[in-house]
Amino acid sequence: MIDARVQNALNDQLNAEFYASYYYLAMSAYFKETDFDGFATWMHS
Repeated sequence: MIDARVQNALNDQLNAEFYASYYYLAMSAYFKETDFDGFATWMHS
């Protein structure tokens, strides 16, 4: 089985990646709502 420290580090990294992904998605929605379609597309990519 995987070492607990490695598992915790991977879990922390995955949480950070998911948080960033949802943050970019929220920014994309904001830019789309405010008619900044280019920024919305860039954030959604």
